[in-house]
Amino acid sequence: MNGLSNELFGYKDFKYSEFLLMKNGVKKLEYDVSVLINAYNEEEDIGDCLDSLVEQTYDDFELVVVDDGSTDNTVEVVKSYSDELDLNIIRTEHAGLQKARKKGIDISDGDIVVIVDADEILEPDFLENMLRAFSDEDVGAVGGMLKSFGEGWVTDAYGALNEIFYSMRTEGEEVDWIQGGCSAFRKEALDEVGGLTTEDTSEDKDISWKLKEEGWKVLLSDGAVAHHKDPQTLGSVMKREYDIGKREYLLLKDHSGKISWKELIRFYPLLGLILLIFVPFYLPLGLLFLVGVLLTFVGVTYLVHKNVEDIEFGISIKSWIVLTMINLAWSLGYLVSGIGSKLGKDS
Repeated sequence: MNGLSNELFGYKDFKYSEFLLMKNGVKKLEYDVSVLINAYNEEEDIGDCLDSLVEQTYDDFELVVVDDGSTDNTVEVVKSYSDELDLNIIRTEHAGLQKARKKGIDISDGDIVVIVDADEILEPDFLENMLRAFSDEDVGAVGGMLKSFGEGWVTDAYGALNEIFYSMRTEGEEVDWIQGGCSAFRKEALDEVGGLTTEDTSEDKDISWKLKEEGWKVLLSDGAVAHHKDPQTLGSVMKREYDIGKREYLLLKDHSGKISWKELIRFYPLLGLILLIFVPFYLPLGLLFLVGVLLTFVGVTYLVHKNVEDIEFGISIKSWIVLTMINLAWSLGYLVSGIGSKLGKDS
């Protein structure tokens, strides 16, 4: 077991007894389970992910790894686990995450497909907690809880924000959407809605909403914890959110009735910049901007102290800075995509 995994949580050299697993409703499943990892040049991180899969308390699963045209030693690292995991390695030309993920689901044998990213490290009971929810035959998808790991103040702040977002949901309660890279799906449900999209849109929300529209439950299991290697600089976080904003414009264009205050409120930093432009000409707008800044900071501080354990000095202001900048990047991406779509129609 490598050091990074031990650093995140203490592994113990044991498996749960059959009695405990049967008692928890996980040992005797009426369906097969596949775990899917898509990888593109992940030789540095995928070993940690595979180590954590070896140590799962629920170990009756097929592991499908779709190598999306890697040019490094990703495949060789995966092959080194052939004695410890039931491996099915698929190599393809580079097509992008969404197409590779759909291919992996199509070839998997499981009735339940669990999707994890190559740069995640799973806690030992991740699969056990994720799969338990499928005892309800109306459950089509279950999301786990991602926790950030890495170095630097941006990662710390991003992790605190994740804690806030997840704490607002309750285990077992139906949720609006789940994150694709830490999720599990009933294959029957996926087939019913046409599977994951390969379009350049936000597949996480797209598939969650499609399942709910067809009557399937979409749940969150906060006991299924994965530690994710998030971007460690403000620029890389903003780039990711900019790309998400572009995809979510296309998503909300297809799901026109789904836009809500949760999306609208993300425009506050961009609106603030516009207000600043007019401050020299109209003082009340400047005061409105300052009040908005104060309210968002107070809100973030309250939520951080309420939901985040082991709070470090200054984490509230760091979280506020990161939240403001990612919302600015997201709203810019959303607007750029919208303008581009409009110009494309008019031309």
